[in-house]
Amino acid sequence: MDELGFEGIPLPRPADAPAVAPAPGPETVVPAPAPEAVGQDAASSLTARLAERLQHTHAHVLTAHQTIIAWQLARAVRPACLSPAPAPPVQPPVHPPVHPPVPRPAPDQPGDAVATILSAAARALRAAGTCPYPGSAVITWLDEAPELPDTAPRVERDGREWRIGDAERTFAVLAPHGPQDPWPEPPVRRFPPDPRPLARATVTRLTAADLDALAAGDIARVLGAAFDQSGRPSAVLPAPWPARLLDTVTLVDPRGGRSAQGLLYATTRLPDRAGEAWPHCVAAALELLRVHAFHQGFHLCLPGARATLPARRPVLVDVRDTPVPPGAELRLEAELTATGMLPRPYVTADCEVTVAGHPLARLRDVGVVLKEGPGQDALDPGRPSLRTSTTGRRVVADELHTAIFAEGDLGTVPLPGSTTRVTGRVRPRLPRGDFRMLDRVVDGHGEWGEYRPGSWGLAEYDVPADPWYVRENGGTMPQLALMETALQAAGLFSGVLGVAGAYPDGHLSCRNLDGRARLLRPVDTPGTTVEQHVTLRSHSPLPGGVMHRYDFRLRADGEPFYAGEAVHGFFTPELLAEQQGLDGGTYRPPWLERHPPAPADVRRLDLRRDLRLGRGRLALLEDVTLVPGGGDHGAGYVLCDKPVRRDDWFFHHHFFQDPVMPGSAGVQMLYQAVHAYALHTGLLDHLVRPRSHIAVGEELHWSYRGQILREHRRVRGEAHIREVRREDRRVLLRADGSVWRDDLRIYQVDNIAADIRGEAA
Repeated sequence: MDELGFEGIPLPRPADAPAVAPAPGPETVVPAPAPEAVGQDAASSLTARLAERLQHTHAHVLTAHQTIIAWQLARAVRPACLSPAPAPPVQPPVHPPVHPPVPRPAPDQPGDAVATILSAAARALRAAGTCPYPGSAVITWLDEAPELPDTAPRVERDGREWRIGDAERTFAVLAPHGPQDPWPEPPVRRFPPDPRPLARATVTRLTAADLDALAAGDIARVLGAAFDQSGRPSAVLPAPWPARLLDTVTLVDPRGGRSAQGLLYATTRLPDRAGEAWPHCVAAALELLRVHAFHQGFHLCLPGARATLPARRPVLVDVRDTPVPPGAELRLEAELTATGMLPRPYVTADCEVTVAGHPLARLRDVGVVLKEGPGQDALDPGRPSLRTSTTGRRVVADELHTAIFAEGDLGTVPLPGSTTRVTGRVRPRLPRGDFRMLDRVVDGHGEWGEYRPGSWGLAEYDVPADPWYVRENGGTMPQLALMETALQAAGLFSGVLGVAGAYPDGHLSCRNLDGRARLLRPVDTPGTTVEQHVTLRSHSPLPGGVMHRYDFRLRADGEPFYAGEAVHGFFTPELLAEQQGLDGGTYRPPWLERHPPAPADVRRLDLRRDLRLGRGRLALLEDVTLVPGGGDHGAGYVLCDKPVRRDDWFFHHHFFQDPVMPGSAGVQMLYQAVHAYALHTGLLDHLVRPRSHIAVGEELHWSYRGQILREHRRVRGEAHIREVRREDRRVLLRADGSVWRDDLRIYQVDNIAADIRGEAA
């Protein structure tokens, strides 16, 4: 070594650090005093010479330290693919790690830009004596994809803020956050949306080797065949990930956390040379969310998918004064607060970081957004789709397209075969959120604007393993879900054929008018992919609208299980206003008002808390009146009555900017009314844990001639029991029914067939 410290001890210098120029002045080695200098003057002279040389020695040591620190800072902002410096020896950590250190190979991936930029900024803030930590500060990224700078990032004070960037731009702004400034809590949703992955992964725990494979692009080997993108050009495959920070990732519960959006765990190790822990915590949390986004398959519809930062979205970083030894294992627990597809797939979370069981940092509203690679456009109509169907075919429209059809800017989706620009606010759309029961358009045959009978379309719906409508219907498939799965595909297909471009500057609403459907066989669809096949049978232009009649068929495991036909109308507001109900606009009262029975024959019930009939979103019954032996057929009668509330869940989902109660909810209410009649008249007393099913082979018919909007006051439904068939383990009821909006009868539903089964008592 060239440099010498006190008493001739060499100063450690990394092998590739720049040499330190010798300090000017006298020799740095202190000579021994001459033997004859024993007098007081000689002693004073010797003392002066020693002090002078000691001063020069101090200057030399300081110069050496400054040179090494400058070299380390420059190394910290260089890509990790350059030769790493040997780590200085460290003392054993105060808290022994729970897991042995995971070896990290010398990767070809670039270093993590977020960790590098924030680490350099942390050192600069600490050196300037202005670091806000321990304490709270808000980081706002102005650059959604900051790259590793060639030199140390500059940190400039701007009032109460610090601006972090390079010579050309600002990457981020760091501002102090005091306890007097409350941070907004995520909204508590009455019905948290179910997770909606684009592909079903086969694993929920990832090791360091798994994470390295994901970073290298070997995603299908880790997560399963549903993630396979083999055969695609390399330019459209996901961008390489930065060098790994995490050692393990566990996706604990897809509905966990306070927001019921998911709970993730991870472990990481603080680098031995890390000056501060909080930059590593932020970067590790972002990596965890990136892993989750890819685990959900969000990248599958984006060419060159890469994880970016939500620009101009503040992130609160609260750091405790907790000792963190170098190399310590940090544990992350992330509660997801939101996931979605628009404008591009995103994940946000709150994240707690602990060391040896002690709180270290809390991050609020940290998030990642997946986007296309530079120069690529996921919505480019000239680009072949990246997504494939369950049978391996390239799809026509993927999950990003269908999300836009539900609640996005329709002007961003090019209309096939048309240059029409849609500007009308209310347009035919898919339902949104959990009520959208269509994921991809796989194939089709038809010409834009031609509407030829025989034109057909094929779509797919990935039924969740535990869908909300089964959970909230006592564990069985409700008629509502089957109807929506069939009818949504029909409405979208009409849009693809040309209706999406009709009346482009005005409002246009889609309404189902008539239909019939039959369950062909018992089927268990949760966790499977349902094929939705639609064929156009007729096209009827109207003044101010159009009507389409379709045949539909649903298939699971290659076999049909639900089939029927439907009529959709696409109406301007003027034509929609002409709907007068089923009775020409006159009031036809329910049977109970026309044939008032003796009070002893009437049973009045409050079924708001009867969870056997439906709960949550499917708690559709409130005040119910039963008349055994009543009704048009003398076999029994039930009337249900409930108010219309402006915050009823379906108005938010059906449809965006055109809220209306779905007709399928009215049909489901009548099925529940029939079930309630059986439960509360003793028809099911011989069964244990009876559950209502849709009867196989029975054809349901419906007609709608009106709509239920937020401004309406009341919805009523009645069912006339036609037949009751009791067997040892089941009871089959057939009924016909109607639904009223205020005082206008608007739905007629025939052959409501409820197959109620249980164990013999």
